[in-house]
Amino acid sequence: MIKVFEHTHRDCTAIFAFDRSSAHEGFAENALNINNMNINPGGKQRKLRDTVIPLNNPDPAPGKEDMRSQIQHMTFPDDYPDPKLRGQPKGVKAVLQEWKSVWDKYMKVCQERSVKVVGKCASCMKSQTRKDAERCVTLAEAMGQSGVAMAEDMTVADSDIQVTPDDEWCCMNRVLMSQEDFCLEKPLVQLIIEDVGHVCLFLPCFHCELNPIEMLWGYGKYRMHISLLCT
Repeated sequence: MIKVFEHTHRDCTAIFAFDRSSAHEGFAENALNINNMNINPGGKQRKLRDTVIPLNNPDPAPGKEDMRSQIQHMTFPDDYPDPKLRGQPKGVKAVLQEWKSVWDKYMKVCQERSVKVVGKCASCMKSQTRKDAERCVTLAEAMGQSGVAMAEDMTVADSDIQVTPDDEWCCMNRVLMSQEDFCLEKPLVQLIIEDVGHVCLFLPCFHCELNPIEMLWGYGKYRMHISLLCT
């Protein structure tokens, strides 16, 4: 589609609008996706692209190197001392340790809370279905209901319910997932469009009336209805 547009509309910029279908939100094979990483190095995990350590990371401790804005390689170099890890993915723990200030803060948080350093806590290991079910129960309890929240009750705005935010320092997995570069990773379709100089927009969830294709289909059905009436 991009090639056809550039051939028929030279020196123009296209604007692509997508709804929130899961098909439009898929990431590239090497995207910064925490779900494609193991806690420890090597093993069966994808090789992610290199990134830049975010500037909004915690300040380094006095006398420690400031790693912010430095390139973070997500795989071990080919001349790494351990032959088994050469060219292998680093994993969550090794990446966090190389970010230094983030790792130091996580160590401090664990020490203050008197908890163990864990790769993935019990909360982060729960399935999304279980998390959604627990959220429904939380909403029901917040509204003073003893049973399960009804569908019509789900229309209450999140801002009206006091929900405890997720703990960003509960485990290594959550710490890395909460970093700016991981949070701002773009879907593959957006990367393809923006890499060639065009614009990619995502519509708000559950607002299909904003989708241009819906307007086009609506107009087409209207014209078809008129033509049938005339015949």
